[in-house]
Amino acid sequence: MPNQRPGMFRSRFLVPVVLLAFSGCAYYNTFYLAKRYYKDAQKEQERSVSEGTAIGAATKYEQVIRQCTKILTEYPKSKWVDDATFLMGSSLYGKGDYAGAIKRMDELEVKFPKSPYVPEARLVKGLAHYRRKDYAEADSIFQALDAAYPKLSRRWEVYFYEGESRAAQRDYGTALAWYRRSIQAADQRRQRSDALRRTGDALFESASMDSAQLVYDQAMKSEERPKERVNIVLKRAEALRKLKRYQEALDFLQKWRPTAFAEAREGEVLLRIYELEALLGRPQEAVKGYQSLIEKYPGTNVAYEAQFQIGYLYESALGDLDQAGREYDKLKAAGSNQFAAQALRRSQSLATLRDYRQSLAADTTGARTRTAFRLAEVYYFELGKTDSALAQYRSVEALYPKSAYAPKSAYARLWITAYDRNDTLGTQQLTDEIAARYRGTRYAESALYLWKQWSGRTDVRTALFDSLLAHPDTSAASRFAEDAEPPPPGPPTSVAPPTSAAPDSGYQVPPELMQQLRARAEEAQRQKKASRGTAPPDSTQPSGGSAR
Repeated sequence: MPNQRPGMFRSRFLVPVVLLAFSGCAYYNTFYLAKRYYKDAQKEQERSVSEGTAIGAATKYEQVIRQCTKILTEYPKSKWVDDATFLMGSSLYGKGDYAGAIKRMDELEVKFPKSPYVPEARLVKGLAHYRRKDYAEADSIFQALDAAYPKLSRRWEVYFYEGESRAAQRDYGTALAWYRRSIQAADQRRQRSDALRRTGDALFESASMDSAQLVYDQAMKSEERPKERVNIVLKRAEALRKLKRYQEALDFLQKWRPTAFAEAREGEVLLRIYELEALLGRPQEAVKGYQSLIEKYPGTNVAYEAQFQIGYLYESALGDLDQAGREYDKLKAAGSNQFAAQALRRSQSLATLRDYRQSLAADTTGARTRTAFRLAEVYYFELGKTDSALAQYRSVEALYPKSAYAPKSAYARLWITAYDRNDTLGTQQLTDEIAARYRGTRYAESALYLWKQWSGRTDVRTALFDSLLAHPDTSAASRFAEDAEPPPPGPPTSVAPPTSAAPDSGYQVPPELMQQLRARAEEAQRQKKASRGTAPPDSTQPSGGSAR
């Protein structure tokens, strides 16, 4: 979002132009120019469609700063000094010099504590801290402003940006409360649409999809900017998709295709349309649609994503892994493109999957237990096929119950059930099964520890864990000792060697995947906390009614 306007100036600036005739008021000429340049900068910024400061606006802000510097140095006792200080700080903020803006606004408060610009100076400071991601400081300033100046002319910015700060910290429940206040305080259509859109985003991130899609619908009715309207259309369609209301999402996107075409964004909408076609059980039609996008938008991200999706459909919906690999390989010529990188990883993972399957089928030694376990890891870590991974882990437990890989598989299922599926009842049941079946081993203790950390509860399981910490039980440790057999001959070349970070596996999880798993675990924990009352219920709606 472009930097917001740091404010309009008081009516005291409307001094009769006749003053310009007096040579003794040369400083006023300087200040008049500063004001004019500042207004010009604001207009340039409002016309800009970029997220940062527009080039034309930055040039004007520099001119403001030069004029204000002249006032502060040549006319330090002028009655316009506090005005010039505020204008200078606002211009520094406008051009992205947030540290400079904070310094100037601090100076204004110290030198002119009774200036009428003090409240707005504090607001600009809060905005600058927010832009610098100093969220704690920004929160403190916005809340203090709300308490001290409830009728501040720019209170919409106070409410909206406190919501933005909270959303940046993933405190969506609090963010929603501030966004609602910004909806109520909005006196411009753009302010209302921005507040509604960000309310929808906060609900979306809180997994309140039904409320999100309803709020996005309201936001579209307020939004006048074509680019932002298309963005909202895509977000509402995504919320409907997550609700599995595929046909409704498809019909909705078809309705908005002309608008997307007018904004040169039809390709983005068509990508989502063909995805929905596949989800509705029409993968062949989706493949044809993606192929048409490749032909229509060659050498673009739309074409690269379409090619990746063709490979994924062959892999997931059509079950042709060989064709999927060939489709993924077509992206090798795309260079350093995100979809090319993803396609390369999936192509390699499919090769690994084939190698493991062949090894598992041909192996008659005890090493097949390890191979079966690694196959489950490939499903989960590399291909993201959670259901297939869970089925394979269950297979390892059933076929090799006395192997060390049986409790490892059980623990893997427990982790997925908790952190990936966020299934409380399933996690509880699996914890009990592991604690009973593998009692006297480290796996039982690990399962109980996971339950304690993940659930945040105090119950019989956490009591048992505390008891094991005080009186360790290793009576059955030898039953599930590490397998002594050597690795199978000629392991698949596409599998990374064991690392000290994963001694139980032999499978090396790439660092970026580990980061994703940690983030997934943190998100699961956040959602659990939200479900206990931090986040609003799914029926949350912004006040103020529908915008028309």
